[in-house]
Amino acid sequence: MTRPKPRRRSRDETGPLNSFGTYIADRRRTLGLTQLDLADLADVGVSSVRTLEAGQMTPTLAITLRILDALGLALVSMPYADASILGNSTVELRTTKVDQ
Repeated sequence: MTRPKPRRRSRDETGPLNSFGTYIADRRRTLGLTQLDLADLADVGVSSVRTLEAGQMTPTLAITLRILDALGLALVSMPYADASILGNSTVELRTTKVDQ
């Protein structure tokens, strides 16, 4: 009995992981950091940085926050969202603006 070959993501595939990985790599290079430097600053393994930049890994929130913090970036939320405008919505979700 032969095993089927594992499915692999092609390198030319685009998507949110590749876009995020490219963004992280560009920001790292702009700051003049190596992958090892970023891994040390973020307190993550260098393999995590490599696979993230290659778009081959779905990072956990903890790793994402550490890497973004090491690059001087932060996650932000939309100041106002109203799910009822999406149409065909059975649940209405409203958030309010936060005063700045």
